[in-house]
Amino acid sequence: MRHWIGPIETLSDVCRAQRLLWVFCLNCGHGERFDPRNLMALMGERSLRELQAKFKCRRCTHRRAHVVPNDQPWPGRD
Repeated sequence: MRHWIGPIETLSDVCRAQRLLWVFCLNCGHGERFDPRNLMALMGERSLRELQAKFKCRRCTHRRAHVVPNDQPWPGRD
């Protein structure tokens, strides 16, 4: 298994670390996981801080989000 050492600040960092992203709504607490490869295909290279302003909650429709890399590697990778 590959281990990532260093900060995870951009979508490409998340991809190199082979992590998924958790996005939590700061208004209602709703959370979803996203594959960073799909996000990069849609939005290009972005910092995680920039992504927080782009997400809108599916449950309450607010735009207050917190983006966190998952601490587990992608499923099925080693």
